[in-house]
Amino acid sequence: MEFTVCGGQVPPPAAHIQKSKPLRMYLLYLDGSGSVRNPNERHFVLAGVAVFERQFYHLISRTDQFIASLGLGAVHDVELHASVMASGRKGPWKGMVRQDRLAAIEDSLDLLKSAHWSVKAFAVAVDKQAASPNDPVEHAFEEVCNRFNLFLTRLWNRDEEKHRGLVVMDKSHYEETLQGLARRFREEGTRWGNLRNLAEVPMFVDSNASRLIQIADLLAWAVWRRYEHSDTRYFDRVVSRFDAEGGVIHGLVHFKPPTEECMCPACLSRARRDRT
Repeated sequence: MEFTVCGGQVPPPAAHIQKSKPLRMYLLYLDGSGSVRNPNERHFVLAGVAVFERQFYHLISRTDQFIASLGLGAVHDVELHASVMASGRKGPWKGMVRQDRLAAIEDSLDLLKSAHWSVKAFAVAVDKQAASPNDPVEHAFEEVCNRFNLFLTRLWNRDEEKHRGLVVMDKSHYEETLQGLARRFREEGTRWGNLRNLAEVPMFVDSNASRLIQIADLLAWAVWRRYEHSDTRYFDRVVSRFDAEGGVIHGLVHFKPPTEECMCPACLSRARRDRT
């Protein structure tokens, strides 16, 4: 159908124009657990939660409500930091008995366990010897960025809706290095190809100002406890939240020596896939 005004063509009405779908945004909040330089620790873990743009408010509000229920003082003065909660070495956790502190960690992880279905967990556990001489932090960061990018790609393939991702991390002395790595990944690609779905280099924030960084800290600590000490008490509460499809856990990666057998959920799910 043509529309003319004074002998010239004009665009058709808006109803005849095909609208493009809006971009949607996921933010991946990341934090680490384990010491890179401590020779007595075998593993370093980088873990985080990917939250859809419409779910930030709900998860943050539920976290604040939980903290208020603990009665530890002003909500915004209380930070959920797993190693501090476990040790009780400072802050409001210092006056709480150990059993209650550990229960608070479990209850905090349950906030992730019961979050909206669109919230996904990601983690990379790196055996530092297996990664040597490479930096385990850089190795974990490349792997988790790739996993996040693949997750966003699957959303496009499934829903035909374009999703962009942004990584948000706790401030650390790795800030400059990881920003440079992310820029290189975006321009030159990784070992697995280009990260076309990541919108920018990572943003770095103070953990005490971000509830979602605090959730990432709890997750990283739970994963680290699983691999470093074979302690599944905390890990088992959130294992169902790792990004997965077709029986394969894509969001959890265990980087270990190739000759070492492992029965963790990540390794088992890939072994089952490879046998089929």
